[in-house]
Amino acid sequence: MTNDSVNWDRIAERLQTEMANLIHHEPQQRYGNDFYAEALRRTLGFRPADGNFRERLDRGEGLTTESYARHLYDTSALDRLQRETAEQQARDARAETRRVYREAGKDFADLLRARCNEVSMPSWYRREGIAWAAAIIDPTVPKDQYGNVVQQADAGETQ
Repeated sequence: MTNDSVNWDRIAERLQTEMANLIHHEPQQRYGNDFYAEALRRTLGFRPADGNFRERLDRGEGLTTESYARHLYDTSALDRLQRETAEQQARDARAETRRVYREAGKDFADLLRARCNEVSMPSWYRREGIAWAAAIIDPTVPKDQYGNVVQQADAGETQ
């Protein structure tokens, strides 16, 4: 066998077998000039197009019909197009989700800041904890690459 993807030796063996079967088991007059074509059809397992199926080869050993190859190419192109469309829709949905979460985070942080005062929460430590939580939740507060709140140093403070 050569390095081709088509198994020519196997096809030749099957063709010889099918020709012998046609000669010995079926009258040759039935096929006439189409004897070799019928032997080749049987060798490759040719199935004509019928109903929803395209014509194709069952035992092509690396061969296929032109219409079946075109069908596979068209469906794979359609699959690629549908996958690209679905990926774009997923990217858009993720971006929208991030936008909604940012808005909700800002609103929730503002609500925490508004509700947390000396009257509703007398403990200074708890108020600081709530303020820190609001800063973590609020997307407008600057944060480092790990999500920790970056605190601005006071202008009068020295290191």
